[in-house]
Amino acid sequence: MNFLQKQLEDPVRFARIKRWFYAGLSVVALAEIVLPRIFHGGESHFSFEDFPAWGSLYGFVSCVAIIVVSKLIGKLWLMRREDYYDR
Repeated sequence: MNFLQKQLEDPVRFARIKRWFYAGLSVVALAEIVLPRIFHGGESHFSFEDFPAWGSLYGFVSCVAIIVVSKLIGKLWLMRREDYYDR
């Protein structure tokens, strides 16, 4: 059994790892909002680019859209009826 398996099998350790992971994500999200205000990030070409954490929000929405469209294409176009090969 390797180190990671041992850490993830113990519920107390897993809860601690999860808590630190979420704390790290929160720090990164806050840093993305605060640091460009302090250091005055690059020039924006459009007004919506000045919105705090615009890059992260755009990436998240784009990723969700790709997943939803892929599922729709798979469901409507690629999937066959259950009895397709029974003819």
